[in-house]
Amino acid sequence: MGTVPNLAGLILAMTMLPLLAWAGEGGSFVLINMTPYNWNQIYIHSYQMNAWGFPQSVPAGSMAKVYVEWDQSIFDDQEDDGGQVIYQLQGAPISASFQLQASATTTSFNLQAYYTNIATTSHPLGSVVDLGWVHDGNTVFVLSGVPGLLMNTINPPTNWMQLSLPTVGNKPLRQLVIPGSHDSGMSLIDGSTFFGDDADHVLTQTLSVGGQLANGARYFDLRPVISSGIFKTGHYSTLPVVGYQGANGESFSQIISEINAFTSVNAELIILNLSHDLNTDSGYGSLTQANWNQLFQQLSGLSHLYVAPNPTTIDLSTLPLSQFIGQGSAAVIVLVDAGDTTVTLGSYASRGFYNSTTQFPLFDSYANTNDLSTLESDQLTKLAQNRTSWNSSEFLLSWTLTQQPIDFTQKDAPSIIDYANQANNDLFTALPPVINRNLFPNILYIDNFNRTDVTALAIGINDYNTNWQVCNASA
Repeated sequence: MGTVPNLAGLILAMTMLPLLAWAGEGGSFVLINMTPYNWNQIYIHSYQMNAWGFPQSVPAGSMAKVYVEWDQSIFDDQEDDGGQVIYQLQGAPISASFQLQASATTTSFNLQAYYTNIATTSHPLGSVVDLGWVHDGNTVFVLSGVPGLLMNTINPPTNWMQLSLPTVGNKPLRQLVIPGSHDSGMSLIDGSTFFGDDADHVLTQTLSVGGQLANGARYFDLRPVISSGIFKTGHYSTLPVVGYQGANGESFSQIISEINAFTSVNAELIILNLSHDLNTDSGYGSLTQANWNQLFQQLSGLSHLYVAPNPTTIDLSTLPLSQFIGQGSAAVIVLVDAGDTTVTLGSYASRGFYNSTTQFPLFDSYANTNDLSTLESDQLTKLAQNRTSWNSSEFLLSWTLTQQPIDFTQKDAPSIIDYANQANNDLFTALPPVINRNLFPNILYIDNFNRTDVTALAIGINDYNTNWQVCNASA
């Protein structure tokens, strides 16, 4: 009788043996080719990888999603897992190739880019750069530009706009892509209502405005509130019965200091969009003219406020990037969308402050969903409907998932940051296949702007839209 369990155990062990031998972490390697050249595979090799298969070619202006799986078999040493693939840029003016690599230790996995004979703005010739690893997610590699002239890739420099001037400096803003952040000031809680102190429901960012600037964000959604007489950013909404609930984030004094510190060493264009204003000290009404004048005065402490020609009537989106920062100095623009429509800019209209509706016309319509497929359908449909040519009015791609009532009642519901990580991971596979030189968003607008690859994607689209004709790449 005692031999039956042993026999059953042996059968079970034999059944599980293939799983034990092959199971390993998996994820996707997303290759985004924003050069005007096809990438042709010239070498591939792997050792002890369960999945390391790459396409023979990645066409110019396209994206390839490659499934990668490591070997974590109990019979193999994980640190021996490895792979290499080399791509050559077909038709480039000089020989240009790069290698993508997989390497492991006993405790971690890593994907890498080896710039074998390519130099970029952020990585010199011969650099090996860690790309990281996202289990069940997307690890992103972006490359754009022309070898021998100007090339861009992941981890772009903090002065990426300044370095882009030779390529896109003559283009107006409505023909460019700029990374932006939603509810930009909400990386911390500095005062809240009774039901508004839960970070899961009010924090939209994990980095301060200064940290987002360092990662490449250049368009900021700032929502001014008055709290205890101090101007802060806020994230508030109305709930049944209890009314306005929410919290305050960074103060405007903090944000001004962070921006001034950044522009003192980076001659970049920064756009601040002020909307959703509230006076939390006085019944949650919109800011009055007197309130706005006080905020305008405080924001006048921003260095490098940009005063455009014909400042009261100009459509800023029609001005080329070089007009803002082409002289080697930063430019800061303050756009105002006051809740009280009687509020005016007054004398500040000629001091770097602009009416957002008339002077930076922008399509901005979020999906209001916590479902990723609904977000994709909503935003990409709106993009196709509103960006019908390379010179259409500005379009903000609101790539944000929004908590729904059910998220406030379920104990383990995703936080805003959790949803942001889902959406941001999805951006790199959902957007590239639908864009071309006529169809692209102007603002890549996300929660949790804690990554530089969003900036690399924006730079890549700008580069491709400029260089696509080099190899007659299809639009």
